[in-house]
Amino acid sequence: MPPRTRFNQTMIVEAAVQLAQAGGLSAVTARSVAAELGCSTGPIFSNFATMDELHEALIEHIIALFSAAMAPEPGDDPLMVAGTAMVRFAADQPRLYETLFLTHHPYHAKWGPIRRRIAGWMATHPRYATLSEADRFGLVGRASVIAHGLGVEVWSGRLPAPTPTQLRALLTQLAVPVLDAALDNGWTDDIHSSPSPRTAT
Repeated sequence: MPPRTRFNQTMIVEAAVQLAQAGGLSAVTARSVAAELGCSTGPIFSNFATMDELHEALIEHIIALFSAAMAPEPGDDPLMVAGTAMVRFAADQPRLYETLFLTHHPYHAKWGPIRRRIAGWMATHPRYATLSEADRFGLVGRASVIAHGLGVEVWSGRLPAPTPTQLRALLTQLAVPVLDAALDNGWTDDIHSSPSPRTAT
């Protein structure tokens, strides 16, 4: 008799990713993961105390996949690179984009460290080098609203997936004016945590 497979957390999360790619977060249940692995639900709950823990590990894995494409090369504008990665992720992995950004779950705060990483990259770019860390962090949030708008259009099929050249042109036309206005007017509050954005005077 061949030895029984010992399922670990990595194997279980990878199976959950396969399910999420096909059906989103709601497709990731104990039974569906077990079926994907060809086992009972026992190994799932031997490695994760609850399905919430598995869902959290899944979200962390998707964030890692997404953030791997966001590191800028020297001289690149980190916000343009991040915006490009966000829209490409919506085009290439629509159900994972949906799982991460368009599904109600309690793990949205995990996006904060990624925003802080982008803000850190911005410190080396001349466009943002004189800004405080808080201002750079706020700009990341504002730019993400534009990038998410494009991402949702691509995810929904209302906007055909743009080529790299088309995507850069769209971000230049839509995001750069917003960033210019924010920099010119000092609109760098973090709109995701402030009670209300600073108003123009």
